[in-house]
Amino acid sequence: MNYDVIDKIKHTLQDRIPQPITNHSPSAVMLLLFSINNELHLLFTKRAEHLIHQPGDISFPGGRKENDETPLETALRETEEELGIPSDNITVLGSIDFMLTATGIVIMPFVGFVSNIHVEDIPFSKDEVAEIFTVPISFFKKTEPEIHYLYLSPFTKENFPYERIHGGKNYPFATPKIPELFYQYQQYTIWGITAQITHHAIQLLFQ
Repeated sequence: MNYDVIDKIKHTLQDRIPQPITNHSPSAVMLLLFSINNELHLLFTKRAEHLIHQPGDISFPGGRKENDETPLETALRETEEELGIPSDNITVLGSIDFMLTATGIVIMPFVGFVSNIHVEDIPFSKDEVAEIFTVPISFFKKTEPEIHYLYLSPFTKENFPYERIHGGKNYPFATPKIPELFYQYQQYTIWGITAQITHHAIQLLFQ
């Protein structure tokens, strides 16, 4: 037995931070808190209708990492690009648990408190954002989200090598049952990843 190999393996693993094995795309979002009439509100954006990805959806400001950015730098840059809120107006309170989506996107959410700017004065980019609105934290504290389910089925092309799998086309592929959360606030439907991050943040920070 070559124990040098064992020592080398141990050395490789001892300080290593585990990462997803599959390819993933790092991104970050910012949960912005405002004090409105002495009550905390959470800001949401409605994505512009002409965008390719999630047009018209309710979301948080954020996006994918560029170059050597840290997740926080990504969240702050995207917030300024989408909303025109400079980082000097945001007191970053910390980060909450991240998400790994079914499509391989890692989303790191940060929480920030905005000062010295009123919501109605936010100069958001109409190229990316159709409108912005806030929801009082008290709404989420007293409102449980609806839960509905998506069932994912395997989809393959004709050249998929079924003949190399036991059972071939009759192989019992997994069909994941994915819970989707929905909040209805006035005319706005907050659902999907945004609703999941919101629900987690409320449970973690306010319950």
